[in-house]
Amino acid sequence: MRILYGYILKEHIGPFLFGFFVITFIFIIDLILQVMDLLLRKGIGIITTLELFSYNLAWMIALSVPMAILVACLMAFGRLSADNEIAAIKASGVSLYRLILPVLLVSTLIAILLVIFNNRILPESNHRARILMSAIYRKKPTLSLKDKEGVFINELPGYSILIDKVDEYHSKIYGITIYKREGKGYPVAIRAKRGEVSFSNQEDRLTLILYDGEVHQIDRERPDTYIRTKFQKHVINIFGVGERLYVADSKYRGDREMSSKMMLEQVAQYRRQIKIHEEKTKKLRDLQDRRKAQRIQAHLNEIEILKRKISKYLVEVHKKYSIPVACIVFVLVGAPLGIMGRRGGIVVGFGMSIGFFILYWAFLIGGEELADRLIIPPALAMWAPNVIIGAGGIYLIVHTVRELTFIHWERIKGFFHRREA
Repeated sequence: MRILYGYILKEHIGPFLFGFFVITFIFIIDLILQVMDLLLRKGIGIITTLELFSYNLAWMIALSVPMAILVACLMAFGRLSADNEIAAIKASGVSLYRLILPVLLVSTLIAILLVIFNNRILPESNHRARILMSAIYRKKPTLSLKDKEGVFINELPGYSILIDKVDEYHSKIYGITIYKREGKGYPVAIRAKRGEVSFSNQEDRLTLILYDGEVHQIDRERPDTYIRTKFQKHVINIFGVGERLYVADSKYRGDREMSSKMMLEQVAQYRRQIKIHEEKTKKLRDLQDRRKAQRIQAHLNEIEILKRKISKYLVEVHKKYSIPVACIVFVLVGAPLGIMGRRGGIVVGFGMSIGFFILYWAFLIGGEELADRLIIPPALAMWAPNVIIGAGGIYLIVHTVRELTFIHWERIKGFFHRREA
């Protein structure tokens, strides 16, 4: 029996790795489409880009593993069934339950490891990814003057600059027109024949040294007065234009950046606050005060807000456990679907597995929305998909063992043939 169990598990390794890498690749492509334009506009280097993708890899793994188990069960048991190995094993007296047992045990081990991953690695990765993305959003785009000849540069805070000619090799500029915006008044116009430009990444500063020019402006106190000032040398420092990426640490953590322990501690704190508001509300009801209704309502509103926060945290707590348990649930679904694939065609079997997976995530997302609105408890919202899909999987296994033809593949094929005709 040990040899048989090893053989069955070996059949799952290749499909599992295939499904894992394909699904993860799809997630990576989706992430690239979301952030690539931002990374290009901000001038982010390859190291920072790889760092961002490495942090986001954590949530991809958390979702890819259960999906890969479903694909592995479908493909492995489908191959065994198509080659009549399932029939031969059953003829030797080994039941389907015993065939699925080693896969269930391994999926249980993977689920336990995934729980640890979700509570230790995933929150920290999400936290660092958020901090890095915030730094990327704050970063000013890299300024290249050479491709700005003859067009206005509006990326600099408070300035619009027009340069006729740029000599980047010597950091020289010629024919400069600058409009400096100062509040709601008229802008200050500065014109110069030539100048020099330099960047200071340490001070996040751009320095313009202008020669042989004029400053044109309207007197703020006397708007009907026009002032023109000539200069031989004029220095302008513009801050906030450097190319450095400042990644500041943050003590704040969202719900997906916290472990279950951290979220449960926060929930306990919110519950203590609710108890305080409830006690204050009870005392107010015993007072004869014209303003007590408003004060009571204020406490009730605060209680409602705290309950929503508690529900949001508890949803994430249960999700850290319910998604790993989906590894076991998908074995219950994937194994019988794979075995039935020989009779209905691998495309039909794979389509049904995708249907189960979409159904699972639809229940999960819908349950999360209902729990956030306090319509159903968080535990029910996050565990209902496992219960429903798991029950469907058990139903499939039982009927597969009994060899009942409860899915009429001939009728389904005939229906599609008639539609084609």
